[in-house]
Amino acid sequence: CALPFVYGSTVLVFVHIIPSRAKVALELCFLGAMSGAGLWSVVGGAGHGGIIVRTERELGSPAANSRLSTGAVIKGLECHEGRLHYELVEGTGPAKGWVTMNLRGRDLVIKCEEMVATKPQVQEAAMSEGSTSDGDSREGNAACVASGDSASGSEKEGVEVSFQRDKLTKDEKTAFLQYEEKFGENRDGTHAAGYNRKAFPWAVPQREAKQTSDEVIQATLAFKKQDKARKPRLWDVDSDGEEVNLCARCFMPIGQTAYEGKEKGSCVHPECMAQVVVEEMADGDAKMQKGEAEKKLKNRLEYDIGWRMDSVPKNEPLAERMGCSPAPKGLTSLVYDEATRTVRVAATLEPAASVSLEYLVLALKVRRQESREPLFSLDPVDPHNMEKSPQKKRYEPDWLAGTTVGDVMFQADYFLKELALGEYTMPVVGMMSVFDWSECMETMNRQWSGREWFVVKKAEVRMAEDKTLIPFVKMGVEAREQVLTEKGLEDAPITGPNHPLRKFADAFTRNFDLIAERKSVIFHL
Repeated sequence: CALPFVYGSTVLVFVHIIPSRAKVALELCFLGAMSGAGLWSVVGGAGHGGIIVRTERELGSPAANSRLSTGAVIKGLECHEGRLHYELVEGTGPAKGWVTMNLRGRDLVIKCEEMVATKPQVQEAAMSEGSTSDGDSREGNAACVASGDSASGSEKEGVEVSFQRDKLTKDEKTAFLQYEEKFGENRDGTHAAGYNRKAFPWAVPQREAKQTSDEVIQATLAFKKQDKARKPRLWDVDSDGEEVNLCARCFMPIGQTAYEGKEKGSCVHPECMAQVVVEEMADGDAKMQKGEAEKKLKNRLEYDIGWRMDSVPKNEPLAERMGCSPAPKGLTSLVYDEATRTVRVAATLEPAASVSLEYLVLALKVRRQESREPLFSLDPVDPHNMEKSPQKKRYEPDWLAGTTVGDVMFQADYFLKELALGEYTMPVVGMMSVFDWSECMETMNRQWSGREWFVVKKAEVRMAEDKTLIPFVKMGVEAREQVLTEKGLEDAPITGPNHPLRKFADAFTRNFDLIAERKSVIFHL
């Protein structure tokens, strides 16, 4: 039997070796659990007027009104897991019921045939004040059940026990008594000196953790600790023992001139005050720029401003409608047939020969129905209030609104105006925005208005040796200064070559092809 003892963080294990004769004595101690038949004598509960009797077999069943007196003789009817069902033969107590046969290593009832062999044990049980049949202690029942199970079976019935306790040596009796006392000890470590069951985590029942609700978690994360920083001391004592005030920013002594700080009663140096003013202006500019950026993003989402590659039309559906089978999956070109004087759709690998069929169809529709080129313009709603007036889209013809051609014309025109105002980084090194040109030219300090737009400078259709039609286009940007008249904004009679808007338009025109390679919306225009 290994019994652990815990002293601090050290665990000592004492092993008691029970001799063979002591083992026989242990079997004799629980011999009454082998069979419930026969006459039994009550030897426990001498100090309490007898042992407790319960109406049912379970330990939690109701107890009888009176106890079964010590010395009574009962007849065993049934034995189950250390509990004896009896019928009273001699003595006082309930006529029938269930009693515990052994509690904490001491017999409460023994068979009458063994009274002589176990007389010392009967006397010891009769004098014990704690011998009751309450049986609520799980350790006593567990020991009785274990002994009963080990002694049960057909192999044990023929065993004749001829050993008596008085034949044990002194050391064997001491070891046996120490072993029996352990069944009644407190094993939770609260009262037993030298034994701590809490040293073994698996023996201590753990409380079930409660799941924290999401509301509590969110409230904990949202909680911010208040910074209770101690206010700095804004005064000190100099070498002469006089009290001097300190700057609230640099904590250096204040001279003859000072400014009032943010906190009441505080002072700052003039140099520190200048730094405070600069920081406040920078913070104000940062907040203003952040607000403008948020407002601009909201407007772009509301009015669908900004070029997206998913708006580029695909050639495959139109190629199938035009009789091209199989329809090209990639670039599409036009091939001229001299015999029939018609044009057919064909696939190509040459980017210079590729065309967008949807753009071509819409442009030809405008030419056929309106006898002109497609046109788009962003015009102010109120020309007399240019700073606050919104702009409206104007398409010619009107049905271009909502088409892919109308969308690419609007997005390209809006990109041109944003680039002129310095909203983006210039796509070509050396280009300057209109504002940059205005700062360089001192003569343009007056207020002015102007407009700029895309123009087609040259457009041709060339033919390759394999009769493939190759479009050739040269585009540019024009700019005009505008004046406000009774009719609204009109172009000024003369726009000088040194005008900031004209300077930007000329630079864009010179680098048009390079910008088209770097900006997708200009390429599709």
